[in-house]
Amino acid sequence: MAVNEQGHYGKYSGNSRHSYNHAHTRVTAGNYEATKRDDEAHMDYLKRDVLYDDHHGHSDEKMTADEKHISKLAGDLKYDEKHHGPAKTKPDDKKKKHKLPEPKPAEGRGGKTKKQQLDEHLKNLREKQEQDLLNKYKSKRKPTD
Repeated sequence: MAVNEQGHYGKYSGNSRHSYNHAHTRVTAGNYEATKRDDEAHMDYLKRDVLYDDHHGHSDEKMTADEKHISKLAGDLKYDEKHHGPAKTKPDDKKKKHKLPEPKPAEGRGGKTKKQQLDEHLKNLREKQEQDLLNKYKSKRKPTD
């Protein structure tokens, strides 16, 4: 089969004799999930290959090369997730974007917000429980003569 050498020889044209293959495709937010699946499948294959080589007594050089390749793919996954994954915003950015306004006090609640009312209610409950415990402790103690 003859290669058609006419046309544009651009980097990703696929029309040149030595066009880039899928391993050189840039990762973007649009193809991140597919790239992640591809890299995970490649890592799985390499892990199985290392186990096979170990079981059948093949060379340590080949196993070491496969293990290095697995590490490189894991590093690529980590980098891609940080730069192209679903959580691209930094935690500080999220806090700034999603800060809720302070609720306005309601007229019917004595000018207190629901949070203030809840805090006051919990404080009253704690005080009541402490008082009940003190009373219980005092009633169990017998006066000494």
